[in-house]
Amino acid sequence: MKDLWRNTALTAIGASLLFAASAYAADKPVLGVALPNLTNPYYVAMKKSFEQNGDAQGFEVRVLIADNDEAKQLSQVQTFAQQGIAAVALNCVSSGPCVASVAELNQAKIPVFTINLLPDPEGLKAQNLTVVQAVQTDQKAGGVYIGQQLLKDIGPTGKAVIGIVGEPTSVSANTRDDGFKEALASNPNVKFVALVNGKVEETTSLKVTTEMLQGNPDITVVYSDTEPAALGAIAAIQQIGREDVKLYAFVDKLGVKHIEENSILKAGAIQEPAKLAQIQVENIKKYLAGEKLAPVVDSPPLLVNKDNAAETVDKAY
Repeated sequence: MKDLWRNTALTAIGASLLFAASAYAADKPVLGVALPNLTNPYYVAMKKSFEQNGDAQGFEVRVLIADNDEAKQLSQVQTFAQQGIAAVALNCVSSGPCVASVAELNQAKIPVFTINLLPDPEGLKAQNLTVVQAVQTDQKAGGVYIGQQLLKDIGPTGKAVIGIVGEPTSVSANTRDDGFKEALASNPNVKFVALVNGKVEETTSLKVTTEMLQGNPDITVVYSDTEPAALGAIAAIQQIGREDVKLYAFVDKLGVKHIEENSILKAGAIQEPAKLAQIQVENIKKYLAGEKLAPVVDSPPLLVNKDNAAETVDKAY
């Protein structure tokens, strides 16, 4: 009888502890994170940071990956809205279609925070939609840094015929391009002759860069405003034997290694996706605690050239 009583008591205590643990988990605010893909190492680093920093700040983090499908991302955001979670961190697949995701969250009264690739501001304004805070790399500064390096390399009156491998549907990429062009505007011998859509994909960028160089044989410089596109551009330049063409680009760790080699890729800017996610999680925590946030946080990128590539490679994702 004594053993039976002891076993019953232990079972009851265990059940109580299990119930308490479940209740604690259930009490955690849920942070939804919507990311475009995990084929880009940028988003792998960002996802890991959201999970680590979310856990450190007391969130249950749910991450959904859209596989670069705008409709799939909207469906995932609708799922978040139905779950009634505490907040959503949204990295758009594309700026224009992403407005619909913000609309869904606004209608569900779930605070939405955007990161990296932001929704179209005109689309938000037209529908009177609200984003609590956008956290992003200072996109324009990155473009300016790269443009200034090119200007330094060719001289104040040196010639450059430039083709851009961009992402024209992305507000962030276009802002990078604006900064790059602005930095070179003082040189009358710099000309922009082509813009192709690399779709932030290495294979697509390889194809469109090849076509751009074949259609514009006078191009001497390729500028890429995304990291995967830079790798595709390098492959294109190598495959068609145009090693007289130089590349300037936003880069990841592999890109930094190419800069260190000082061959085709001459300079670039690196982003810090893990840092962006950390900033966003910390600020979501503050917002939910009642603190008022600035509408935009711009985190400056870092210029990489042959002089600092070796010491910078460990900072890149």
